[in-house]
Amino acid sequence: MEHGTQNRNIQYDLLRILAAFSVVMLHSAAQRWYDLPIDSREWKIVNAYDACFRFGVPIFVMISGAIFLDPERELDVKHLYRHNMLRLAVVYLLWGSAYGLMDCYHYGFANLTWKDILKEMESGRYHLWYLPMLVGIYALLPVLRSWVLQARKQNLQYFLALFAVLQVLRATALVFVKNDQLRHLLSLGEIPMVCGYLGYFVLGYYIVHIGIPRKYHKMFYLAAFPCAALNILISTLQTARDGVPNGGIYDSFCLFTFLIVIALFLFFTEGIKNHKWGKGAAAAITEVSRGTLGIYLMHIGVMELLEARRIHSAMMPVAVGVPLLALLVFTLCYGVSALLRRIPWVGRYLC
Repeated sequence: MEHGTQNRNIQYDLLRILAAFSVVMLHSAAQRWYDLPIDSREWKIVNAYDACFRFGVPIFVMISGAIFLDPERELDVKHLYRHNMLRLAVVYLLWGSAYGLMDCYHYGFANLTWKDILKEMESGRYHLWYLPMLVGIYALLPVLRSWVLQARKQNLQYFLALFAVLQVLRATALVFVKNDQLRHLLSLGEIPMVCGYLGYFVLGYYIVHIGIPRKYHKMFYLAAFPCAALNILISTLQTARDGVPNGGIYDSFCLFTFLIVIALFLFFTEGIKNHKWGKGAAAAITEVSRGTLGIYLMHIGVMELLEARRIHSAMMPVAVGVPLLALLVFTLCYGVSALLRRIPWVGRYLC
């Protein structure tokens, strides 16, 4: 049992590292996504990277679902609010303020009023949306756990089927439909309870604690590659049609990304669950995993600072520049995160 639990933790750690690198990678690719000519080879390369690395946030959410809905895990509501939710709220406020102050420094504090400064601090950065979204799901946990843990397997399958149809298939259809009336009809199918990241949260629990029959695993693994190819192809075709970059098909909730997410999550939770890790490898994986929140929080700022010094994905051929920039940013963010986390008392509220 102890070995199984240790392996499960390492699987989650590996998934966190993969998800964090995915987010850094897609933002490295997106650096020049709007600037490059859409008919250029370089744009097609950065678009391909962007299309293939959209799985990060769904996997983060699925890990949380697998952990917080675990039947063997006790849920203390006071601890949930004081530990998990308070930490995320403080982290959100601190990093939103830090990004706002970065912008104020760029504009020049002398040119700004206190109202302007506070507005910038409130705005933060676009990627921080993930934190309040997760706090919202955590707030539902007392009710969500009582339902999930008492629900029959068929009830959970029904919920996930609704998520697949009303969120995933509907979002995919909206990428192709241009008729306003039909888009309006599709929008009527949005049910907040089964749409959004709550579906991924429950899906993470389902895959780990109930499971998808093994006979279907290879199907998902094999589907991942053509799904990535279709993300690239459809995005390229729609971009050529529209005359502007169009990446709607590889949204986190569209079908092909959804299937890639399932394939990766299945592989790391089931495909390698019997792998025996050495103590050194396990310790290294755990240590890097602990830095993934900091990596997520900091990577946009680090990219901006590097770009201001003319270090960016297009300073060399983008096929090499995008992954090298992502690796550099990931490493720098991990290093800073490791230092911040070791500050007594306040480290856990920084990243």
